[in-house]
Amino acid sequence: MLSEDLPENFSDLVVQAVMNIEDAIAIFDECLQVVFSNDGGSVLVEHSEEEIAKKIKDFKHSSEDSTPYHHMKRSGRWLRFYIKRLMVAERRYFLFVAEDISDLKLAEQTIAQLAHFDGETGLPNYVLFRDRLNMALFRNRRNDLSSMVAAFELCSRGGTSSIEESTIINMTDELIKGIRKSDTLCRFSRREFLLLAEDLKDRRSASTILRKALDSFENWKAVSGEPSLELNAGFVLLPRDGVDPEQLVNKAFASIQNRVPGK
Repeated sequence: MLSEDLPENFSDLVVQAVMNIEDAIAIFDECLQVVFSNDGGSVLVEHSEEEIAKKIKDFKHSSEDSTPYHHMKRSGRWLRFYIKRLMVAERRYFLFVAEDISDLKLAEQTIAQLAHFDGETGLPNYVLFRDRLNMALFRNRRNDLSSMVAAFELCSRGGTSSIEESTIINMTDELIKGIRKSDTLCRFSRREFLLLAEDLKDRRSASTILRKALDSFENWKAVSGEPSLELNAGFVLLPRDGVDPEQLVNKAFASIQNRVPGK
């Protein structure tokens, strides 16, 4: 909508307004030559002219008046852009507008990190662990291999209830070194952990993986000055011991009292 009381220098006012917009704005003609750009648009075109020209060229062959928002990266920054057709004096132009959304992307990644990982140790939390466990159950139905869900409980001999968070973080850093890169170690609660190990041939394979994890703990304990700490463990196999994720986790923790790892 335009006001009836437009100033005589209205076009200059519009140009100044567009030039001061933080978003990158550039207008291309039919030959994909830049006919106008603000400061942000000039910088973007200077570094990404070939990429932008290709996107406009692809858009020219569509019947749409504008594109939905798309994403592109430049110099480690995330940009959200769209393209719109313009018609002036029977000549066709293309408006390219790009917005820097790097901060938004970082916020999204932070939210995803908080939703799926423990904030202290950086380990997957139970939400992510359960997703991976469900995928393991699906894969097990398609092959003849097994998976293991192991449960760990960190405790202190002598009834000492207090364990520093920094100690737990250091312990988990060492515990990770004793498992395969394909395995998932999850922080279930402050002192309880879960391990998912896939593609196992039999119970002996599961016991070997669990023993290596416990050996890593013992090595850490020997040099950490925490001789009173113990890491108790037990495990179940799937699908042999069940196919329900919650039941498998409960059985794994219950097995801590009933099984000796490696036996």
